[in-house]
Amino acid sequence: MAEDLAFCREIAGRANANLLHAARLLPTARQEFFFATYAAMRLIDDAVDDGFLCRPTEEREHERSAMLADIDNWQDQCLGKREQGPLPAEVYRALKATAQRSDLGETPWTGLADAMRRDVYEQPMPDWDDFLGYAAGATVAPATIFIYLLGAKPAERGFAWDLPELPVHYAADLGIFCYLVHILRDLAKDAERSERLVTIPDSLIEDAELQKIGLSDAIRARDPRVGSLAADLRERASFHLNAGRDCLQPLRPLIGRREQLALSGLIGIYESLFDRFSADYFAGMADAPALEQALRKKLLASQVPS
Repeated sequence: MAEDLAFCREIAGRANANLLHAARLLPTARQEFFFATYAAMRLIDDAVDDGFLCRPTEEREHERSAMLADIDNWQDQCLGKREQGPLPAEVYRALKATAQRSDLGETPWTGLADAMRRDVYEQPMPDWDDFLGYAAGATVAPATIFIYLLGAKPAERGFAWDLPELPVHYAADLGIFCYLVHILRDLAKDAERSERLVTIPDSLIEDAELQKIGLSDAIRARDPRVGSLAADLRERASFHLNAGRDCLQPLRPLIGRREQLALSGLIGIYESLFDRFSADYFAGMADAPALEQALRKKLLASQVPS
C-alpha cells in the first residue's frame, strides 16, 4: 500500500499544481486520499491533452474511438466497476483503499469524464454557458474532492460527509475562479502548443476581435486586444471569487485547523496571482512563475501539527 501511494504521489507531483501544495497540509489519511484521486485525474487529463489533442488531425481521427474507450474504462476503474483499464495497477489499488472506501460518490468522476469526452470530440465552445458546463467537470471535479477532504469525517468505510451542503456546493465557484486564473496564467503556453488547448469561449475571443488561430502571435506581440480579452476573463473570475467566498464562509467553522489553513492557503495563492494579472496582464504572465513559487513556499512553511 505504501508503494502504491508513493507511486500516486509521484504522478500527481509532476503537475506541480497549487492544489497539491495545499493538500500537503492535510493530515496523512486525507493526503493519501487526495493524491490517489489526483493521480487518477492527472493521468486521464494528460492522456487527452498531450497524447491526443496535440496530435495532427489525421492521427486524432484515427485514435478518437480508442481514446473515448479509454475514458469509459478509466471512469469504471475509478468507480471500482472494473479492475483493468488505462490506470496503472498501483493507482487502481490506491483508489480502492481510499476513495472507494468513502461516500465521495460518482459526481467528480463522471464530471471529469464528460469534460474529457468533450475534448476528444473536439466540441466547440461558442459561449460562456458552454464554458461553465465544461468547467463543471474539468475543474470543479478535483476541487470537489479537495473540499470533500476538508469536511468529511472518519468513518467505518474511510470517510463520510455529513455537512449541510454537498461538497460540490462549496467547490463550484472556487474551482471556476481558480480555473480562470489558470487560463490567464497559461494562455501563452496553451496557445503556443495548440489552439485546441485554449478553453476560452469563441464569443469572448470574437468580442476582443481575435481568433484562436493566431492568438499565440498576438500574445507574443503584446497586442492590446489580448489585454481586452484578459480583462473580460478577470471580470468573470472576480464574480466567481466573490460567490465562492460567500459559499465557503459557512464551511470554515465546520472544518479542522489544518483544513482551514489548506483552504486559506490555496485561495491566497490564486488571489495573489489574480491581483498581479489585474495590475498588468503581460507583466503578470512574466512574473507568475516566481510569484507562485514564493507563495507555495510560504504556504508549506505554515504547517501546523495534527
